[in-house]
Amino acid sequence: MARRGLNEKIHMERYFFMLETFHYKLYSKLALSESNSKLRMLLQEMAGGEERHASAWKDALSEHGVIEPRQQALMGLRIALFQALRTVFGAALVIKLLEKDESRSLAGYISSASRLRFSDKEKKLISWIIRQEQLHESELISEMNAYESEVNYIRSVVFGLNDGLVEVLAAVAGLAVIATSPIVVVIGGMIIGVSGTLSMAGGAYLSSKSGTLVEGRKAGIGNATKPSREALYTGLYYFLGAMVAIAPFAAGVTGIAGIALAIVLVVAALSAASVVIAITSDTSIKRRMAEMITISLAASFATILLGLVMRIYFGVTI
Repeated sequence: MARRGLNEKIHMERYFFMLETFHYKLYSKLALSESNSKLRMLLQEMAGGEERHASAWKDALSEHGVIEPRQQALMGLRIALFQALRTVFGAALVIKLLEKDESRSLAGYISSASRLRFSDKEKKLISWIIRQEQLHESELISEMNAYESEVNYIRSVVFGLNDGLVEVLAAVAGLAVIATSPIVVVIGGMIIGVSGTLSMAGGAYLSSKSGTLVEGRKAGIGNATKPSREALYTGLYYFLGAMVAIAPFAAGVTGIAGIALAIVLVVAALSAASVVIAITSDTSIKRRMAEMITISLAASFATILLGLVMRIYFGVTI
């Protein structure tokens, strides 16, 4: 029984060593390419703290006769993904992700401290790391306030993309059933895409202008975001979402094959968009992804059914 408890403890120490090593390398890599001097200094400071944590766990493992665990191959890929997200979506999304990661780490330490029987020395180590992790999380939350408007812009981007994907996929799926040529689907999709872009951009502008004015008056400050910029992002990404749904037909794929390929492309894009929405809105990634894909597929199948009815029972083709 004692041996089992020791093995479980060593397993957790290995996990914490790998976790802290990952955070050290991640923060170091992000700091190297960060243009914001304040954020760069914060990342460098956090990297130093995580390196000390990893070193402490390495020493703890060596006391049990365990050599340093091998680095996971996926660690480099995860770091590259964070760097890509920083490039595409900016600092706000990455800070949000880092804050979530620190929160999970903190929860893991607290759970292990209460569940496993550590020595007094190990308990002191864990208590020290918990205080450090709480400080890191607090610093990231504080830094997040400086990027509040950027988070709003990211939401405009993703919501515009989401609507363009869902609405235009539903439209082209229905058109593809009664169309005699893929060019008909492309033209119809383009018309819907352009009209939707203008509508979404106009709606985003009015909504943002009204919302930020009210918030500004309540707080006694100016607008946190620019309505024109929110409108641009919403409209532009709606149009890009529309192009994803139209792409298979623009490439000459017709009928059911075109519909199937469009659905695959849209589901892939929606999956990525749902992850970003879930992160920025603090909701479940799996639930958000399931909701968005279900709505998209339901709308598509409804228009496909309508198209079949029009073609089979009314003989409509275009």
